[in-house]
Amino acid sequence: MVGIIIVGFFIYQNLNVLTNKVDSELPKIEQSPYTKPILTKISTLTANISQATTNSPILLGPSPSLTELRQVALDDLNNYRKQHGIGPVTLGNAKSPQLYSQELLQERCIHHIDSKGEGPMLRYKNNGDTMYLVGENIAADSDAVLTNPKSQVLKENYEMMFDDAGSNWGHQKNILDPQWSSVSIGIATIPGQLVMVQDFQASLQPGYEYDPSSFETEPQDAKSCW
Repeated sequence: MVGIIIVGFFIYQNLNVLTNKVDSELPKIEQSPYTKPILTKISTLTANISQATTNSPILLGPSPSLTELRQVALDDLNNYRKQHGIGPVTLGNAKSPQLYSQELLQERCIHHIDSKGEGPMLRYKNNGDTMYLVGENIAADSDAVLTNPKSQVLKENYEMMFDDAGSNWGHQKNILDPQWSSVSIGIATIPGQLVMVQDFQASLQPGYEYDPSSFETEPQDAKSCW
């Protein structure tokens, strides 16, 4: 289980990314089915904007719908998977990541365990979502320059793929993990700010049993705020 790493944050000029990874190698698990959160380093706009937009161009036009933003995120994730010889994931329909992205945007902080003590699996259960093994990536962007949400989505995916050393490449591992068959994506945005929750999903194998602790509340984890 990956430990928690807190590198730091910069007020109003930051890029926040969290990752949460599940280990599903065995039909039974002895630990919670997702790892403890990792807070990555917070990149500054000046250090990363030129590189991030090289492969993720700034897209102009009318404000896109949530459906369009999810498709942009999904296509971009699958493009990275294809580049590494990994099959695509389909778009899931879990409600939890969307509800949680909205909660985090209002809070202006990102973290995996919410104020009620619910982690990804417990949110799925309490929201009535189909149960899967879940690997969670969370990213937030508050760069005033990239006010187009499509550009922000592409930038966050790029950072999780290529600027993830601060979290031991956990986000990249989730994006490129062949075990996932689908991903439910939550995106909440206001001008200049965006929170994206990616819950990668793998179907449960016959006989799989969750550890009971997966559905117990936990202390709220460390936050990265802007």
